[in-house]
Amino acid sequence: MPTITNESGVSIFYQVDDFTDPWENKPTLILQHGNGRSGEFWNRWIPYLAPHFRIVRPDMRGVGRSGALPPEQITIDHCIADLVSIIQQIDRGPIYFCGESMGGILGILLAAQYPDLVKSLTLIATPVFINNAMKEKYALGFSSRLEAMRTLGIKDWVRKTSILTRFPPDSDPRLIDWYVDEFAKSDPETLIRYSELVSNASARDFLPKIQCPTLAIFPINGQITDAEQEKILANQIRDIKVAHIPSEFHMIHLTHVKECADLLLTHLQV
Repeated sequence: MPTITNESGVSIFYQVDDFTDPWENKPTLILQHGNGRSGEFWNRWIPYLAPHFRIVRPDMRGVGRSGALPPEQITIDHCIADLVSIIQQIDRGPIYFCGESMGGILGILLAAQYPDLVKSLTLIATPVFINNAMKEKYALGFSSRLEAMRTLGIKDWVRKTSILTRFPPDSDPRLIDWYVDEFAKSDPETLIRYSELVSNASARDFLPKIQCPTLAIFPINGQITDAEQEKILANQIRDIKVAHIPSEFHMIHLTHVKECADLLLTHLQV
C-alpha cells in the first residue's frame, strides 16, 4: 500500500492507477480531492484517463486511508508538504495536477510555491476563497458551519448542504447517499478542522505566482465559484483558460465526469 510518513510518523496514503503501456513513459497526473472527501471520489475518472497517465490519488492527512492524527496537525502548509513528499517519492516532477474544490486550492499553492514540480494545473469548481453568502448557507441557520456540523452531526449536515449546493435536484439519490456515507467515514473532528481551514483559506495572493498553463472548470452560475471568483482567477493567472459545465451545483466532478475529463484531456493535449 503506497504511503509516505509525515513529520509525526503518521502514514499518508495515495492510490496509484497505472494502466499505461509499460514500454511508454507516460506522465504522472495527481488527482487531488477536496474538503472531507478522499481519492475514492475520483473512481469514475479512471477509465477516461488511465490510457494516458500514471494516476496518483492522495488521501489528505486524516481522511480516507491516511492515518488518523490530531486536528491541530492538519494545516494547509502540512497538506502542501505531504504533496511535495509524494511527488518526490513517486516521480520527482514535474507532474500534472488536477484538484477539485479545496484540492484545487492546494494545487494553486503547490504550483505557486514549487513551480518546478507542477507542469500543468487544472482546477475544478475551485474557489479563491469562500464568500460570506456561502458561509451563511453552510451554517444552515446556526452561527457557523462548524456549529452546524457539531449540532446536527456530520451525516445530517452533509446531506442538507449537499442537497442545497452540491447536487442538482434530479441527481440519482443513490449518488447522494454514497456521497454522504463516504464523507462521514472520517473522524468528525477531522472533518470539522478541514471545514475550518477551507472557510478561512484564500489563494488570492498566490495566483500571480503561477507559471504553468492552467485550466479552470466551473459550473455555470456556481454558488461557491461565482462570477467574482472567476474574474479574479482570469485576471491574476497569466496563462489560464476557463471552461463551464452546464450545472449550477458544486460537484461537477461527480455529476459531469466525462465532460470534465474531456476538458482536462484537451487541456493536456492528449
